[in-house]
Amino acid sequence: MKYNKVIGTGGIGSGMLFYSEQSATLGRNESRGVILSDARDYCKLHIIFYYIAGLLKNRAGIYPIGYVGKDESGDQLVKEMKEEGMSTKYIGQSKEYPTMISICLQYPDKDGCNITATNNAVMEVTGDYISKSMDEIGVDKKTIVVAAPEVPIKSRIRMLKKGKEEGALCVLTIPAIEAEEFLAHNIFEYCDILAVNEEEAQTILGINMTGRELAASLYKSLKEINPEMQILVTCGGKGSYSVGKSGVEHTPPLKGEVVNTTGAGDAFLGGTIAGIAAGLEIRKGQNNRYFGETKLKSAVELGVICAGMAIESKDSIAFHVTVDSIKEKIRENGWGVGKYFLN
Repeated sequence: MKYNKVIGTGGIGSGMLFYSEQSATLGRNESRGVILSDARDYCKLHIIFYYIAGLLKNRAGIYPIGYVGKDESGDQLVKEMKEEGMSTKYIGQSKEYPTMISICLQYPDKDGCNITATNNAVMEVTGDYISKSMDEIGVDKKTIVVAAPEVPIKSRIRMLKKGKEEGALCVLTIPAIEAEEFLAHNIFEYCDILAVNEEEAQTILGINMTGRELAASLYKSLKEINPEMQILVTCGGKGSYSVGKSGVEHTPPLKGEVVNTTGAGDAFLGGTIAGIAAGLEIRKGQNNRYFGETKLKSAVELGVICAGMAIESKDSIAFHVTVDSIKEKIRENGWGVGKYFLN
């Protein structure tokens, strides 16, 4: 293990998923009938940490920091996270605010949008709460710190700054709407890995590029702030791009039946972080024409497998993704693996 602790903050909550039979974006004054799904929906931190906890089971301490309400939903979420191998000591329960809830609307092409209630328990995730929790857990050079959306921006900034001060590997993912504020705070100075999707990358740049050009331009724009930062850009069915000082690398996507794309990007990030913690290099060092063309050996490839399996699940957490099911997926496809991949 290269890292023996993963600490993170972000949204912890549940939600509902609706399917629209119309492709047109929901209008501002429109009323539309949609289909309520029985799929289970979860918020950011829980999704990301599910994959980290599952892939690193009993090999690293997994510490989500956050708040849920003192209600039935909060009790259930804490119970699930504990059963998944996470320490729940630093998940508080608010008496004043309810557990976070989000609503996802998915269109026929599997794209979708989310609405999340802001008046929820994460309002209690203050910067002081973050600092106190991190002090108790202990942060050092063998720690990965993850700042995910849906908690106050100032609290995430506190986490990244404190993590950087203590020598941790700091990971940041941000929604498009917050890009301008993070730029204003110059927070990328404290970020070792930035993980964004295509839209988020475009918003940070303010330019409508795509693919390799987008990833390269984003790094060029941010390297003046932090030349050591590595950037991960997911582009849906076009795969993902990782970029740093050594250039841009493309990792093809996993081919499969798309059931639900909600949570796929978080699955990618969770799998990638787990791979990094286990000692895999982030990047493969070469571009492949298709996934598995050469031996799997990078953290990003582990993330791609998690994301590719996640889109086959109707739930936003693909509970069937485990070490054993990934090994089976590798065997089924006849992919070669490097010495330490998924070891």
